[in-house]
Amino acid sequence: MYKQKNILLTPAVFKLIVAIVLLYFISSCRDLVQDEFPDFIPVPTVNSILIAGDTLRVHVSLSGKIEKEQLNWVNNAEVKLYVNDQFKENLDYFNEGIYTSQTIVEPANTYKCKVLIPGYDTVVCVNSIPVPSQILNIVHINNAGKDEEGLTYPAVQLTFNNNVQQERYYEVIIRLFQYDYEYPGQIYTITDPVLQNEGLPIVIFSNELINDTTYTMLINYTTGSAASSGNDGWHSVLYPLIIELRSINYDYYQYVKQYYLYETGRFPNIVGGVVTSFPLYSNIDNAYGIFTGYSKVMSDTIYPESQFYK
Repeated sequence: MYKQKNILLTPAVFKLIVAIVLLYFISSCRDLVQDEFPDFIPVPTVNSILIAGDTLRVHVSLSGKIEKEQLNWVNNAEVKLYVNDQFKENLDYFNEGIYTSQTIVEPANTYKCKVLIPGYDTVVCVNSIPVPSQILNIVHINNAGKDEEGLTYPAVQLTFNNNVQQERYYEVIIRLFQYDYEYPGQIYTITDPVLQNEGLPIVIFSNELINDTTYTMLINYTTGSAASSGNDGWHSVLYPLIIELRSINYDYYQYVKQYYLYETGRFPNIVGGVVTSFPLYSNIDNAYGIFTGYSKVMSDTIYPESQFYK
């Protein structure tokens, strides 16, 4: 006589079965990726971030294979600097493909570099950086909200001036100081409409939606530390901070946004996630790379009133 036997499926067994099934599907969906690539002709790569008030530095290298760990530095290039189309100087070779100038970068000037590498076409890069916008006011909010676990997070309310007659681009850096160590504050949840319009969880934005000569932006952030006192629950530990407002040009704006997508595509956050290829933004003639920059203003050090300093 046929008898049916009931099997008790405990929660632990159920979780184990689900894990095995997921592992099977993840592994079965992977194809062999090509790991051998044909030889190619190296292409010059030139990178420089111009910062107002600092000297100009240019890094020159040659592109290499994907598995190559060290860049092919170029130490025999001739790098000519022009300011407003007038020859200024030949940059000096420093080390590891870096060439330095004696010229201090100033806003509104146009900077051009001609890079001559033996065996290659002349590389040309041109750009200018905007006049800095000014910080008008900063309000620090110790408890701007709570995350899903009930941990409070702070925010900064930043007011700055804006030129409505121009397309302007900005970046905000929150610099936190713990003892003698400096690190950037991490953006938590974006509620500001200007930042939401950008579609990325970074504080880089245009004035597309700013229709006034001033704007007040709310930036929620986390410090990465938490503490509890009595029955008040968990709070973010607050540290002294400096707000840096960068006035950036269009190429910097495009490069940083594209670089974020590039890094996200290389290292997806979910296990078994799809690795998507995003190209890096480039504005160099006859080469790869980026030639861009920014001017900046910085606040005084802000000391939030909190019992959670360390």
